[in-house]
Parts: sequence; C-alpha cells; structure tokens
Amino acid sequence: MGPIIGVMPLYDEDRDSIWLLPGYQDLIEQNGGIPLILPLTTNKETLRPFLSICSGFLFTGGQDVDPALYGEEKQPVCGPQSLTRDEMELFFMKEVIAEDKPLLAICRGVQLLNVLCGGTLYQDLPSEYKSKIDHHMKAPYDQVQHKGDLPEDSLLQQLLQRDEMGVNSYHHQGIKDLGAGLEVTAISTDGLIEGISLPDAEFVLGVQWHPEFFNAVTVENQALMAAFLAACK
Repeated sequence: MGPIIGVMPLYDEDRDSIWLLPGYQDLIEQNGGIPLILPLTTNKETLRPFLSICSGFLFTGGQDVDPALYGEEKQPVCGPQSLTRDEMELFFMKEVIAEDKPLLAICRGVQLLNVLCGGTLYQDLPSEYKSKIDHHMKAPYDQVQHKGDLPEDSLLQQLLQRDEMGVNSYHHQGIKDLGAGLEVTAISTDGLIEGISLPDAEFVLGVQWHPEFFNAVTVENQALMAAFLAACK
C-alpha cells in the first residue's frame, strides 16, 4: 500500500462547498500514493489526528492568502480569501514542518509557505510586477507558458537533473520577499520566484506552477512525485 497523502480541499464560496480538481488526486494516485481529502475546518481537535494518519501533505491552489498575514492591507486588486483555509493550512504547515513530515505546496500553497516563513507576496502581478510574461494563462492549462531556471544544486535541479524546465502559469499573485530559511529552486525568465524549498527539512517543496493540469505521468511530474512519495514512505 502506498503512503496516505492528506490533500487540502478547495472551497467554492458560491456553493458553500468543498471540492477537489481530479488532477490533484491523479498526481498522487497514478504515482503510487493514496489521496485523502481533508475536512475544511479550523477545529484543531478535528485536524490533529490527520498528522498521524497521513504520511505527507499536498497543499493545493485556490483563494488569495490574506495580506494581513504578511503585514499588509488588502488592496482592491487582491482577490477573494478563505480565512478558514488560511488558518487550517497554516496549522498543518507548522505542525508538518515541526514533525519533519514531507510537504508539497502548489500555487497558493507555495505562497502560503513563503508567508509562514515571514515572506511577502505581490497581491496582483499585473499591477505590481510588470513583465512580458502573462502569468495568468488561458485554457487549456496543460501546455508550457514560459520557462523557469533551476539554480545549481537546488532541490528541483537535483530531482530533475536539468537547469531549466517549461511550466504552465495560472496565478495573479506571487512571491515578493523570500521567507527566512527558504531556498529558491526555480526562477521565471522575468525574475519571479517560481519554486522554493526548506533545505533543513526532510522534504518541503513549493512550486508556483500547476503540475495537476499536466498529465500525471509526465517526466517532470513523475520525478517530482516520486521524490515526494519516497520521502513520505
């Protein structure tokens, strides 16, 4: 049996419901893990048992991170937030890192990881980070939007054995000031941070792009998920 991976749920404000894109499940299931969608709650007594049940955790995309968490006022260009997700996922991130369990963070997840470590975010890239690259691509999302450089000896460079890779791009926020103790593992050709890791941890990696929109068994995803799931075992 593969490792059980706790997956942060997506939240639909209009329908007041939790859901999950099947690509997240496929990333885990087709690479040998067992996905478990977690409940959306801030009740720590409900959440704490999953730290024992799950061998690793996947932090998904979704609403913008509350700017108050990185000491800024919300600007009109900032999108909707889910304060419940912020509180729940920060709880899990702190506990997972403290217990040195594997953590993979995607899009919103990488932004929240940066904030947890004291970093800041661009609330809206189009208005705050001028670039020739459109980081909020149109569908279909399973295609390369731009390239990213993988710094030498960074975690991604070691995992993928390459110095650059093509990524999709579907986000309007991004990492501004890097959080303490984090290492940059990928940089867009326009200088925007696309990947970070926590070198002192067993496996803590965040990527700004969306692996779940690509086929779950692409070479890059296989290498990424193989490393994550191996750490979960």
